[in-house]
Order: sequence, then structure tokens, then C-alpha cells
Amino acid sequence: MYTAEKLVKESMELISLPDVYIRLRSVINSPDFSLSDVAQVIVHDPAVTARLLKLVNSAYFGLPNTVDTMTHAVNMLGTQQVHDLVLSTVVIDSFSGFTNDDFNIYDFWYKSVYCAVTARQLAYQCNDLDTERPFIEGLLHKVGHMLMYQFMPSESLSAADTAKSTLQPLYLAEREALGFDYAEIGALLMKEWQLPASLQEVTRCQNEPEMSADYQLETCILHIASGITELVVDEQPVLAETLNVNPLCWQVTGLQADDMNSVKNQVDQQVMMVMNMLFSHRKSA
Repeated sequence: MYTAEKLVKESMELISLPDVYIRLRSVINSPDFSLSDVAQVIVHDPAVTARLLKLVNSAYFGLPNTVDTMTHAVNMLGTQQVHDLVLSTVVIDSFSGFTNDDFNIYDFWYKSVYCAVTARQLAYQCNDLDTERPFIEGLLHKVGHMLMYQFMPSESLSAADTAKSTLQPLYLAEREALGFDYAEIGALLMKEWQLPASLQEVTRCQNEPEMSADYQLETCILHIASGITELVVDEQPVLAETLNVNPLCWQVTGLQADDMNSVKNQVDQQVMMVMNMLFSHRKSA
């Protein structure tokens, strides 16, 4: 039987972040880096460069002028946003080889992108100037399931079936059956990858936002975004009475449950555009 730590440790033999991200993180963490240094790291990977320029020139970003070089992109977006966009593309690539008959990879990424776009929209409404960090948090919020369904598919399926039949939150069903849940696995994976502390904490506390010590606003944004996404996936209306959201999150964000259907409608118009930008090809569900 796996522990959370053993599961993540074994997965590290199969998945790793590519050199372009490792070099980028090293440059950003150095005390005297320049924006030009950041751009130079990225341009050495043509595939990442092409996808990044496609993203930043899309209507989704709404920049006033065409961005035709990575130096221009870094100057326009800043290092943290560029870091998060590079991270989003390389993580998707890192899991491209994962297959499981009981786990539809396209469905997984569609739900993740939907949550990411929703989190970004909610952050904008909260007047959070950094709307890209909530995007990456939404994109990776259930990445722990990638490992669970790859290494322990029958146990993960059984926990999901239990949650569905008992109307129990999935993370609680997983804790009872496995001793851990997808949020813990995702946070541990991010720790192994040396990702920012904010990503680790928000991922770990996404189902229990009251446990977030340093990043409660971001955690609450993700918590609400995840709740909206679950309703959309289940083809349920996004209403105040159907949203399963911790009341703390309405207090922390200042958002209103009655306004979330309007957010959902805005996300519906954007999500496929983002899917097409992040994925060079799609498989039908």
C-alpha cells in the first residue's frame, strides 16, 4: 500500500520538469538576473517559445500590441507571469505519456483548464492584479490524480465510486480509503519539483481553505473555482443553492454566490480557446 510520500517519490522516476523550466527557475532565483536573461533561457526551447507567444497574443490576454519576441513578452508580462505560463505548458508535456483506461486525459485537462480560467476570472473580480498565478493554481489543482490513477488506479476508482454513492466529498472518501487525498499528493509533487510555496499551500488547502495560513485569498479563489467547475462538469446549474463553497471564501474574497453564474457564462466563452492554445492536438472524450 502506498503512502503519500512513497507515491510521489516513485513517480519522480517517471516524470520530471524539462531543462528549460529548471534553467528559468535558476535564473529567476538569482539575485542579479535581468529580463533579457529570462528571455534568453526560453528562446533556447523553440516549442515552448512558440506556445508562449501564441498564448500572449491571443484574445484571452487582450494585450494592445502584437508580441513578436520573447524579450517583448517578458517586458510586457513580467517574470512571474512568464514563469507561470512556462510552468503550465511544461507540466502538461510532462504528463503526456501517462495513460490509463479508466482515466480520460482529455477530460482531466478540460476540467483543469475550466477551473484555471474560472480562477483567473475570479481573481480579476477580486481586483487581484496577479491573475496568472490563480490560473496555474487552477490548472494544477488536481494534478495529484494523475499520479494516483497511474500508480493505484483500482484504489482511486473505488474511492471515487464511494464518494459518488455516499454523496461524500471526494477528498474525504480518498482519505478514508487511502490515507491521503489528491490535494496532498499534488502539494507533495510541487514540493519535489521545488515550485513556489504559494502553489504548494493553495493546492494542499483547496478543500479546506480555513487551513491556509499565508495564501488564503488565492486558496479561496481556487476553492470557489473548483466548486463552479464541478457543477459545470456534472451539468448542474451554477446557483447560490447548488454551489458547495465554504462560507469563509465569500467573506475573504468579497464575491457573491449569486454572481457566479455570470462568471460561468464568461468562462464558457473562453475555455475552448485556452484548450486549443495549450494543446497542439486533442483527443475526443
